[in-house]
Amino acid sequence: MIRHVKKTKMPKTWPVPRKGKRKRFVAVPSHAISKGISLLFLLRDVLKVARTRKEARHMTLSGMVMVNNRVRHDENFPMQVFDVLNLEKAGKNYRLEIVNKKFSLVEISEKEAESKIVKIIGKTIVKSGDGKAKCKVQMNLDDGQNFLNTGKFSVGDSVVLDTKKNKILKVLSLEKGAKVEIVGGKHAGKKGELVGFEELIRGRNYEIKLESGNVRLSYKTILVIG
Repeated sequence: MIRHVKKTKMPKTWPVPRKGKRKRFVAVPSHAISKGISLLFLLRDVLKVARTRKEARHMTLSGMVMVNNRVRHDENFPMQVFDVLNLEKAGKNYRLEIVNKKFSLVEISEKEAESKIVKIIGKTIVKSGDGKAKCKVQMNLDDGQNFLNTGKFSVGDSVVLDTKKNKILKVLSLEKGAKVEIVGGKHAGKKGELVGFEELIRGRNYEIKLESGNVRLSYKTILVIG
């Protein structure tokens, strides 16, 4: 069942005017409402490849729409920052980015569409399934995927994920000198360099060097991109 929310209540990152006479309500994704945007919204209101919800639903049910090289049959499925929308029939690929504090679909090449960057939000110790005492470390990603990983990584790092082969290509560490993009707050969409840390009673803030000056932010609002 499709759900809607008043324009005045929708996240500020959604690329639609909050006021206006037309369409007081907009469709919301099935989950991740605060950090995602639905395929229905993107297909109908942004790309305009579908005129109605019915047409967007036909596209998804027909297997014409993929997110990160995986067919999605639900028009309410949420795309998040750096997810890739694949429209194979049209020969088009788009990456969801933040431009001027708003979600924006940026057209990319077929090669670029084979991978994406996603944040590591947790790690879990997993017991070996072969009955041995040795345990493995599971990497928990922001998009809901989990991977067993033998290399070093920390919560807050990012990974470059091959979405066709579904494997980790590289870990991008959240450390001094790292290139980051701000994905939340008033600086959303800006890119900078991690230059320092501010230790707090609980956790820490990260000092990011932007063109306009340095800012201190929590790790939840930044994404390592290089």
